[in-house]
Parts: sequence; C-alpha cells; structure tokens
Amino acid sequence: MKTFSIKDVYLKNRGEFSKVSWRRIIWNNARLSKWIFMIYLAAHRRLQIRDRLKRWGCVEDDSCPLCNAEAETMNHLFFVCPFSKIIWVTMLRWLKIVRPVMDWEHELQWAEQHCRGRSAAAEIYRMILVGSIYYIWQERSAKVFQEIQRTAETITRSLAQDIHCRGNVKKCLKRKLIELNSYPTV
Repeated sequence: MKTFSIKDVYLKNRGEFSKVSWRRIIWNNARLSKWIFMIYLAAHRRLQIRDRLKRWGCVEDDSCPLCNAEAETMNHLFFVCPFSKIIWVTMLRWLKIVRPVMDWEHELQWAEQHCRGRSAAAEIYRMILVGSIYYIWQERSAKVFQEIQRTAETITRSLAQDIHCRGNVKKCLKRKLIELNSYPTV
C-alpha cells in the first residue's frame, strides 16, 4: 500500500448499502431539523404508535387518540384519520395539487416521482410533507399526554407560517411563496 486514506478505510469497514428512494425527501432541504428527525423515524417505522406498543404489550387500547374510531397505525394516524385528512386536504389545496390523500407508501412514491427536482413547488411540497407529519405527531402527543387538542385550522396556519419562515431564507422559494401568501382554508 503506497498511500493511506481514512476515507477508503471507512468505506471498506462500512460496507456498501443501496440508497433509499425517499432520501431526497428528507435530506438537503429547508426544513427544521426536528421535522427531519420525525420523518426519518416515520420512514423507518420507528415511531411509538399504539399498534406497535400493543404488540409489545405496553398498552391495551390501540385506538387513535385523534379520532377514537380506528386502531392507531402509521397509515391511519398520518393519512386516514379524519383529523389528519383535513390537514392534508387543506395543505394540498393550498399548493393547488388536485389529487386525493393517499396512504403512506403511495404518498412517498408520489413525492419521489413528482417532487424530486429542485423546483420551488417540489421543495415546498416536501416541506409540507415533512411538516405535516411533524405537526400531526405533535398533536397526537399533546392529546395523549396533555389531553389537549388544537383545531386542524390552527395546525395548517402554523405549518404555513413555518414554511414561509423557512422558505424565505432560500431565494429560489420566495416567488412561489408570494403566490401562497394567504393562509390555507379548511
């Protein structure tokens, strides 16, 4: 060996891994790090939702705390629950995206296909995807641990404000955010 490279040793020890298809949705965007952490856990299915806790024997009731209608699964909590669906429909309409709310797998596939580029619309959609997951999880946690729940309109307003604050830092998003210069309506 004529030369030594720490990078080569690191890569050799780490091994080779295939890149996950949703990596672009999570990394290298204008989102808050706590949003990124939350979607990272969700994408790896590591959130402590009630169906998972019930399988471990930690809880007996696996009903969704936001609607109390069905079992709390990842798909139900973030996309099927009537409370979450209101948030999604409102944010999609705000972005002028005309399509129904899909389940977790299809939502990620749609984002990978339609929002992988660097356009302002793609960037803002990715921010909405990650921010919605974060806000729905926060609302679920507030309902479980503090027994308080905000309205869907309050959550969509907070999300829109966060997107405007984070997006105005990037010059390429300013023009698109000017078009979205109103609160989403529920």
